[in-house]
Amino acid sequence: MAGVDLTTVSRLLGHKTLTMTLRYAYLAPSHMVQAIDILDKAVNGKAATSQLLHNTAVNG
Repeated sequence: MAGVDLTTVSRLLGHKTLTMTLRYAYLAPSHMVQAIDILDKAVNGKAATSQLLHNTAVNG
């Protein structure tokens, strides 16, 4: 979550498999929202979660 990819973290920790690293890698919900925004911007040119939050605030 600090911006380092899991493959690099795995190698630095000396894990033989990425599966071992994934056992200890937990993502905060806010980090997952940011990831969705990044991917959505890459695909659609806009962030879906930002629009979702806006619609929720407007529509109550």
